[in-house]
Amino acid sequence: MNTINNLNNTRAIPGLEYRAYRGETDFPAMVEIWNQMRAAGFVEGSYTLEDVAIDFRHLYNCDPFQDMIFAELNGVPAAFGRLMWLQEGPRKVFYQMFHMNPALQDLGIDAPMQEWMEERQLEIAAGLADEREKVFIQLCDQEDVHSMRLLESFGYKAVRWYFSMWRDLDEIPEVELPEGIEVRPALPSEYHKVWERANEAFSEHWGFVEPREEDYQNWKEGRWFQPMLWQVAWVDGEPVGQVENYVDSVENEKLGRLRGYTEGISVLKAYRGKGIARALIARSLGMLKALNLQEAALTVDSGNASGALRLYESMGYRTYRTTVEWRKPLA
Repeated sequence: MNTINNLNNTRAIPGLEYRAYRGETDFPAMVEIWNQMRAAGFVEGSYTLEDVAIDFRHLYNCDPFQDMIFAELNGVPAAFGRLMWLQEGPRKVFYQMFHMNPALQDLGIDAPMQEWMEERQLEIAAGLADEREKVFIQLCDQEDVHSMRLLESFGYKAVRWYFSMWRDLDEIPEVELPEGIEVRPALPSEYHKVWERANEAFSEHWGFVEPREEDYQNWKEGRWFQPMLWQVAWVDGEPVGQVENYVDSVENEKLGRLRGYTEGISVLKAYRGKGIARALIARSLGMLKALNLQEAALTVDSGNASGALRLYESMGYRTYRTTVEWRKPLA
């Protein structure tokens, strides 16, 4: 294993130090690097100390003291990476969540970190006693040319593109609900059921990973869990479709805008093709407008087989940002 100490023994950049995770005292450095990436346009949304704390409270398949690496340049945080693995259908996927101050990309700090992350994940994979397919995964913004070239140099291939889309709330289409569909807020006792039905609807999608209870608790504790803004379609007391709307007030204040998000759009397979998703989106847009917001946004897998991209374009959404998923088989 190429240990972090070995990286420090071979580094050629004056003032550079690689180190392991030290605990919650590293949370501010992680937020700082995220904000640097956001300023460069390489990530989107706000990320606060509270958000980090919630994420780390519900980690699984990841020991941050062994599965994280940090880089500091003259004592200033420069980059960090965190690793985890998930079961994606018949294969195991080894995620690398890597963030770096874009102003430091050309110094060569990240290549040794990428090598360390892969070697650490190979070590983890060797201990899982599973001979089925295993792949490395990393995401990066399409405008982050440096990171894409680095991944290509390590043998990764771009396999999927995710579009961030937005529209203003000036003219909202009127769409009637299909007959027999009731729309009402979910009660607290129904939140988990709504989450379960969303997972069922997404289970056929690319890269679906069966969620765990930790995922639900993470989501429920976060700022983006706003059930009173959801639009949920019901049939005989069962949720069959939904839009999990939310407003990120922290982001809106930082960026000086009034945006709501129409995310988590899903309809159970047996109820697709009836116009439920279109009606729920139209209701969501109207609700956001009634809250005096000015725009709505969402993210979609551009290769979604259910035609989600076409639906969103027909509802007035337009792409403004693209995230690329990169994969490589484990050696």
